[in-house]
Amino acid sequence: MIKHIWLYPPLALARVGSSPTPCENFYWGPDDLTPAGTGRTRIMGAETLEVADDGTITSRPPGARVIFKDKEGFRPICPFFELHAAWEDKGRRRSGPVTRELLRRFDLSEEELKWQVTIANLKAFHFTGTPGDRIEASVEIPGTSYKCLALNGSSPNVGEPLVPPGQSISFGKVQATQPTKKFPEFRLRFTPPHGKVYAPTNIADRLNKLQQPQTANEDFATAVKELVGGTAPATVLNNFLLSINEVWQGFTLPAAQCLLNPQADWPNHNLIGANELLGSLPGFLAQFSDLEALSGRGDRSELIRAFLGPFADVHNLPPSVFAFAAEPPNYVASLGIVDDMADGTVSVELGELKAMSRIVIAPPSFAPDRRLPVSIADGLMDRMNRKQVRNPNWVSGSKQNTADAEVRDLLDRAYETVGLQNVDAVADFFRQENQHRAMRRGSSRTPEEAADLLWDSSKLMSVETLPLTELAIERHRRNTTGIFFENFARDTRDWFDRRMRIPAGPEHLYDKRMPGLMRGLDRYPLHLTRRQYEFLRAWSKRMRRP
Repeated sequence: MIKHIWLYPPLALARVGSSPTPCENFYWGPDDLTPAGTGRTRIMGAETLEVADDGTITSRPPGARVIFKDKEGFRPICPFFELHAAWEDKGRRRSGPVTRELLRRFDLSEEELKWQVTIANLKAFHFTGTPGDRIEASVEIPGTSYKCLALNGSSPNVGEPLVPPGQSISFGKVQATQPTKKFPEFRLRFTPPHGKVYAPTNIADRLNKLQQPQTANEDFATAVKELVGGTAPATVLNNFLLSINEVWQGFTLPAAQCLLNPQADWPNHNLIGANELLGSLPGFLAQFSDLEALSGRGDRSELIRAFLGPFADVHNLPPSVFAFAAEPPNYVASLGIVDDMADGTVSVELGELKAMSRIVIAPPSFAPDRRLPVSIADGLMDRMNRKQVRNPNWVSGSKQNTADAEVRDLLDRAYETVGLQNVDAVADFFRQENQHRAMRRGSSRTPEEAADLLWDSSKLMSVETLPLTELAIERHRRNTTGIFFENFARDTRDWFDRRMRIPAGPEHLYDKRMPGLMRGLDRYPLHLTRRQYEFLRAWSKRMRRP
């Protein structure tokens, strides 16, 4: 009998795209080391499955090149979920894809098979906590149905629902495949939406009002004057907050995407109002030495967090995780915009057996041949196999070649990543962010000292327009040469402790340690996973000369 079932893969990313043609299958091949090559990971086409209207599958061999974008836009990434099972056969455990033949062997039928896909965008609900701000879609697919079904997201009809009754937001579509002799497996294909944003019906009026001249709220300015003896802090603060409206100049959306309810909580949500600012201003001014400097470039999260206080529920910062504007007396007011990015589950039932996978709708991969130093796979590996690299023999003996290959792969990924950045601009941005964080009274560093933890391209003598970018690419390219980096690791004393960032360490300022000039999900400098860090440390100890 069948003991249990599961879906492969357990997690998949469906990347949005407006093209009606799905992106073909591909994989990462060896580096392109030809005379005219990039020297980086090569995109290699692979066999691609296509699904007809009746659910049958045909196979297409790889073409000469993989097309990621055509005249219609980005081609979506449409993952498959394949049903697998484990069963007993003559006392031995077997496993493999579920087919019609396997079902018949155990007196089961397709009628006992049922798929369910549930997708939700809960970003607005995350901020407001209002049930009507949830956007969800769910479909059930019988085992004998092979039609393509739309995932239309709607809001619960309670209070003022964000998506009004009769309207919906597309979260894509799903289709179960029909088993054939050549492709006998049971599969489900997920096709993501186009990658659109949706706004309330009154968005045009709100954006037009943002372009009108606005001055500081008089009551607010008067109250600040009484508190601090002058209007300068109020003027600086007001000008800073109103400057964020500049990004909305000329922004428009098609009428078909302006369908949300302007009376719902999300279009009326406000993170900071005049009363909150006024109540926290005395303590805020006591924390920071230079309010005007804080209004410059860099991450503005610290400014907002400081106003609301250390124990306020600020949900996610920075506020750029949602579309906002300054509409005095509301200074970080949501415009009520949502997108069609979402996540959810793909589940299947076979009799009393159940299995589930996760699906995430994500943006396109704008540089599919560039692999980042820390990936989702690295995070999962850290959760599952962190102890693996703590074995003293992990980087030596029979494991030595594997260890060397993993280090080279990490260095290759660092080289591929650095080519994605304007390093000069990013370094300048994080220098200013360091200054902002050092402006808190009691900081162990002055703003100037915090900024100088990073490179300053203006001090480099170079004929290059982007000297830091060119230098970073050159050095990372050099590190991908195995013999160079191995000699560097042998001859450079304490290089690991000096140049690698400690995972979740106490230092929250950006510096020259690696990974450099990248932000982690916690809004602090990116670091390797604990497994990667400990693995590289063990490798560096092995390479150390006696």
